[in-house]
Amino acid sequence: MKRLFAILLLSVTLPLWAFDFESQRDEGYTLYFNILSDDDENAVEVTYPVASNSNHWQGHRQPWGELVIPATVDHEGVTYTVVSIANRAFSGCKEITGIKLAPTVTEIGDFAFYQCTGIQGVLTIGEDIVRIGRSAFYGCNNISSVQFNAIKCESMGGSRSSMIFANCRSLKSVSFGPNVTSIPDYAFVGMDGLSNNWNLPEALEYIGEYAFAYCTKIQGPLRIPTNVKQIGAYAFAQCHSIASIELPLKLERIDQRAFYQCVNVKEVDVKTITPPEIGNDVFTGFKAAVVYNVPCISIDKYKEAAVWKRFRNLRTSYPCRLDLVARLSDPAAGTINGTGTYVMGESAQLLVICNAGYGFRGWSDGNTDNPRTVVVNDTVSYTAIMQTADVVHEIKYIHDTIYKDGRDTLVEYYEINDVAEPISSQEGIVYNRDKRRVEVPIDKADILNVALYNDAGQCVMTGMPKRGHINMRRFPTGSYIVRVSTYYEEIVVRFFHAKKK
Repeated sequence: MKRLFAILLLSVTLPLWAFDFESQRDEGYTLYFNILSDDDENAVEVTYPVASNSNHWQGHRQPWGELVIPATVDHEGVTYTVVSIANRAFSGCKEITGIKLAPTVTEIGDFAFYQCTGIQGVLTIGEDIVRIGRSAFYGCNNISSVQFNAIKCESMGGSRSSMIFANCRSLKSVSFGPNVTSIPDYAFVGMDGLSNNWNLPEALEYIGEYAFAYCTKIQGPLRIPTNVKQIGAYAFAQCHSIASIELPLKLERIDQRAFYQCVNVKEVDVKTITPPEIGNDVFTGFKAAVVYNVPCISIDKYKEAAVWKRFRNLRTSYPCRLDLVARLSDPAAGTINGTGTYVMGESAQLLVICNAGYGFRGWSDGNTDNPRTVVVNDTVSYTAIMQTADVVHEIKYIHDTIYKDGRDTLVEYYEINDVAEPISSQEGIVYNRDKRRVEVPIDKADILNVALYNDAGQCVMTGMPKRGHINMRRFPTGSYIVRVSTYYEEIVVRFFHAKKK
């Protein structure tokens, strides 16, 4: 009987372990892991040590300082990949002052850092995070800012009652990485201290349901970036301090109550030429005097479109004619044709003509077409990046060939870049004298762009040649340079062809 009593006593007092193995870290603390799979992936999650309803770290030293979660961990001769933070893994660990997650970690569980009041300063959400569980950072009241870089995040919280950053009293700003295309549903709902100290990224395409709902201190003008196509339901509901809203050109849909009860909005600027679909009560709660500015060429469409036609103050503040402005990075390098005033929605062609000694390099937004066709939907300025021709002419003489072709004598000089090692793409760039054309292996995966310059340094053609060759019969007899941009380097091939009777 005494032995049985002792066994029962031990079963009551000894904690029930909640992990498969532990690992002593270089930082001094111990981390605990659960094996999720023993297959080829060998995935594990970081967890807590004790299966207790009240204290998961009972009898164990909690982590302190910056919490570093490694990409891999070794156990009994097996290397495991750390892929997630378990539910409540570090709940109540008040001595953690910062978090650094390996790129392999894609999920942060429910209440994972609940009431970790020692976390301070900037909290970074990495690019590889796919899911953040409900109330994951609840009560972390010393976090001052969030740097949101997640480009794959699909879920944050999951409901307006499980706010990820609830009760984070010091959290006043959110910054976004430039490659973020989607803000998940419920991402920053209810952040009372959040001001408009943010930078919604230009790559953004979707703003989720309740994404910024009840953020009552967001104030001033709210500009939705150009590429946003959809704004989810209640996305900015009850953001009482927003003064004006600018809706972008590519917007296709605004879901119900997206701006519900934004009571201080005085003006809504809509740049979309085709009226976007609009849900019920999107602007309910606005004052009757709110003005809706729409493109002048589209006002009749808005007056006939569902929901939009109900608004009394539809106006056309945007002119029907817009300025197309284009500049050269070096004013002495040449001229640009095609600038001027156009009807909104009209196509225009910009053509860079180089002066002697200069070459066209591309446009400031990465486009390399010359001429370039643009659609004038807003007053936009383009900048052509120019370069001096001596950059183009950094080449090395190789050989020349003189040969007869009927009555014509053709003289050809063939030269290549003397800096880079020849690669396969370079070997395929040849001048076909029989067909009077430059042949370029555009099927080579590493070729990005091809440009042709005359001996004055003027760019006379740019872009990928159709059917893999440049027809030189189109150009006057003279000296030309072919410049090929690749993933690895720039290759310059020069040839000269002269035609004599």
